[in-house]
Amino acid sequence: NRQLKVAREAVHLAELEAGTGNTPPDPEVEFGYLFGNPGDLGKRLDFGITQQVDFPSAYANRSKLRKILSSQAELEYILTRQEVLLEARRLWIEQIHLNQLGNLIGARLDQARTIVSHMERKVEAGEAGILELGQSRLMVASLEGEYEEVLALSGDLQLALKEISGGEDLEIRDTLFPQALPLVADSVLEAYRLSPFVQYYDQELQSKEAEKNLAVSMHLPKLSAGYYSESIPNESFRGFRLGVSVPLWENANTLKKAKAEIAYAQAEIDRYSIHQEKEVRQMLNKLESYRHRASKLEEALEAVNSLSLLGSSLENGEISLSEYFYTSDFYFRNQAQLLHYNKELLLQEAELMKIYL
Repeated sequence: NRQLKVAREAVHLAELEAGTGNTPPDPEVEFGYLFGNPGDLGKRLDFGITQQVDFPSAYANRSKLRKILSSQAELEYILTRQEVLLEARRLWIEQIHLNQLGNLIGARLDQARTIVSHMERKVEAGEAGILELGQSRLMVASLEGEYEEVLALSGDLQLALKEISGGEDLEIRDTLFPQALPLVADSVLEAYRLSPFVQYYDQELQSKEAEKNLAVSMHLPKLSAGYYSESIPNESFRGFRLGVSVPLWENANTLKKAKAEIAYAQAEIDRYSIHQEKEVRQMLNKLESYRHRASKLEEALEAVNSLSLLGSSLENGEISLSEYFYTSDFYFRNQAQLLHYNKELLLQEAELMKIYL
């Protein structure tokens, strides 16, 4: 999957970025060549090399921040992987649903074509009118349109499946959904409280705290040390230099900003926790609703006659063509609705189960 490959490279890049900037600045080398005036004073040579370093705690805080940012990058990859796997499962469920719907429409289309043949014979025998034959042909045309629409949607899904599988051609012929899982609300909620998304927000807070500590360290004096020499005719001076910066205004507002970012991160964690629990409970309610509706509709469909019995009743003259059209369409629409409920149930389940991927 190309999206996962990009996400993995993003992790590597984030780790490299997090590892930069925790070394002292480059040393500074100075060289001076001064001409004397008057000329009998000779020439003067100055040479110096100086190394500046931050206060030692700054390097420890940067190292801690690097570990947090690297861990965050890995969590981002996990979240991306969950979304990719969820999308793959959605596509699989959608394709099974289209296979089921295609079979359902196909069976009805075969029967509708049989009705047309039956009506053509009745018209030839003078037992039916042209209007009834036209109605039966209209049903065939309508069902053919629906069947072609399913094939078109299936073609679009094939392209999406090829993209998500890294260019591999996949053909899904399944026509049976897996059994829905018996999810326990408390267990699902607990899993979401420990989810990578929650961990990501928690580490965001940790990174802001580490940045605050780093800001404190950067407000401490910087140290510098080096070697220096000065040479003039017949005399030379050599020694070491030590320096310390005076922290006045360079990082004056950095600490205030870091504290404000910590407060923001804490508020964001609280907001997300409440929002996530609300969403999970809503998904659980939808899941139970689809389960209940599917069960009720399945029971009702089992109690009514099938399309084959309706077709036989029409051929035997027990019902009229208009009665057949109305009853068969009502039966078909409810069968399609049952397939829809089962599909939505599994899609909702897949969304909830994403946390375990």
